[in-house]
Amino acid sequence: MRVRLGGALAVLATVAATTCGAARADGLLLVSGHGWGHGVGMSQWGAYGYALHGWSYKRILGHYYPGTRLSRIGEPRVRVLLAQDVAVATVGCAARMKVGDGRGRWWKLRAGTYGVGPKLVLPLRRGARGRSLGRVAEFQCGRAPLELDGRPYHGDLVLRSAGGTLSAVDNLPLDAYVRGVVPAEMPSKWGIAALEAQAVAARSYAVSELKPNAHYDLLPDTRDQMYGGVAAERPRTDRAVYDTSGEVLTWQGRVARTYYSSSSGGRTESVQDAWPGAAPIPYLRSVPDPYDTYSPHHDWGPFAVAAASLASRLGASSPVSSVRIVRDESYRAAQVVATLASGATVRWSGEQVAQALRLRSTWFSIGELSVEPSSTRVLYGRSVRIVARASGVGPALLQARRGSAWRTLRRVRGTTSLELTPPRDAEYRLLVGQAAASASVDVAPRLHVEAAGAALLRGSIEPRPASPVRVWRWERGGWRVVARPVVGPSGTFATPVRLRPGGYRITVDADGTLAAAQQRLRVTRRLLASLAH
Repeated sequence: MRVRLGGALAVLATVAATTCGAARADGLLLVSGHGWGHGVGMSQWGAYGYALHGWSYKRILGHYYPGTRLSRIGEPRVRVLLAQDVAVATVGCAARMKVGDGRGRWWKLRAGTYGVGPKLVLPLRRGARGRSLGRVAEFQCGRAPLELDGRPYHGDLVLRSAGGTLSAVDNLPLDAYVRGVVPAEMPSKWGIAALEAQAVAARSYAVSELKPNAHYDLLPDTRDQMYGGVAAERPRTDRAVYDTSGEVLTWQGRVARTYYSSSSGGRTESVQDAWPGAAPIPYLRSVPDPYDTYSPHHDWGPFAVAAASLASRLGASSPVSSVRIVRDESYRAAQVVATLASGATVRWSGEQVAQALRLRSTWFSIGELSVEPSSTRVLYGRSVRIVARASGVGPALLQARRGSAWRTLRRVRGTTSLELTPPRDAEYRLLVGQAAASASVDVAPRLHVEAAGAALLRGSIEPRPASPVRVWRWERGGWRVVARPVVGPSGTFATPVRLRPGGYRITVDADGTLAAAQQRLRVTRRLLASLAH
């Protein structure tokens, strides 16, 4: 169930002052949270847990809707919008039917299936031409369920023409409707007390949503309640509906609006926190939900979001550099305050962020995971400082790759720095669950070359690379290889090169474990003269 307020979710107006710590966002953002749905009223997984622990449906309902009373009502009819803006609807029944034009006139129809277009034309007699029923056609079948597009439903089906399209509404008794809701909202194998609580909540919600001045009351999906018709019905859920027949929850003599959702994350949400601007409702306040731990969505995440991606999805003008969450009294994110790289501050409602990131609820946290080297390139034998930051995400593992395997260096909570001397190109990561921030450090060999004579270059390279060493000379506007020294086991080499004034470059290509290296050498006439003596 997802609830509509004035046709849309309300925009955040006021925020409670419970604030979490700020998290820098120059690395990877990790999002984690609790629950699935708006969290108002009954948690279905929490009800499942209470039923497992022996609670009756009355006690379960009393916990989630404190102060309400169980009352009995008659059986009003409810109208469910099954289809809207369709070009053709197929109506059928295995027994004889009746069809009315909405003005009190009725005709008999043979058993079978009828395709109906927006002109509502039907053959009312055997062999007769089709006749238009005007703007409304109501179908009844007393001995079998009616079918709409092959799916069976209790009650009557009302087709309404809207010019070039049709809408279809199922008009049926309240408990016949609830029989199609309970198994669509809750697994029929759950404890009978949970199913009974679901039946009363579904019945109460339906009655509270009746709209006498509209042509339908309810939608068959999460905008109101899931409704599957006859095909959804199961013996155990039918029993739950029968055992609670006619029972609704009331508050001060009126039927309660019994919102519910899949999983609260451990505490339900008050209605004014879920939809800022809504008036508080005493029986829709935040209550503990300890057995929500049975839910597979009780905890979710963490998953990674790049800081630039968060900004882009929410229409920010520059990347996010820090983020802070302001929470309401139900622990949900009421507001997300972000500082952008430009220095500007923007504010988003928790609902905006949840929708942009497709989160399961607004009870979420945003932490940071980053690993930053003091330099991305170092000379062999030099150290590099690795700063690892795990903020708001729990303990993380700082790891280094060796071949194809990762080796854990340290557990990180908060900020940690290490001085490391990598012998080869290195890759580091900070890991939480399946999410990881990573950084690489290239290690370049230490190359030293000098002129040892007018026709000799001598050099050393540490460590000895797998790639060849080449000597280049600048000639006629370009570089040309003039020597390919052979490096000995100790990493030294001497190569004959007829030196002349000009620029030289000695290079070593990257070999997969070490970065490329080069040294420039300028040979002058004075240098050559000194070497000749």
